Amino acid sequence: MKIKVIQNKTEANHMMHMSGFKAYLGGCISYKDLVDTFGEPTFTPEDSGDGKVKYEWVFMFDDSYFSVYDWKTYDEEYTRNEYTNWHIGGHTGAIDTNNFINAVLDQMRESLFA
Repeated sequence: MKIKVIQNKTEANHMMHMSGFKAYLGGCISYKDLVDTFGEPTFTPEDSGDGKVKYEWVFMFDDSYFSVYDWKTYDEEYTRNEYTNWHIGGHTGAIDTNNFINAVLDQMRESLFA
């Protein structure tokens, strides 16, 4: 399944409303890796009402919406250059979330190591 990045902020806000934390996409994925694979984030620091999320990508995958975001780093420079503990948000259960994570990692491998 192909991952579609949602760039329309109104659509993304609507689809991610009341979503929750599901898992981590953590350990070794940088901001640069995400940008190189998926383009600029859907939401940037200017879009965060409380500053808890600096960068967030919103995706459609297998008829469900997911997001990849930082959480409470409070530092744009740190998030862009050092952060690797990305959160996954959505409305689905564990199996769909796991399928999304695998698809993200597959697409990153294709993009970054092709």
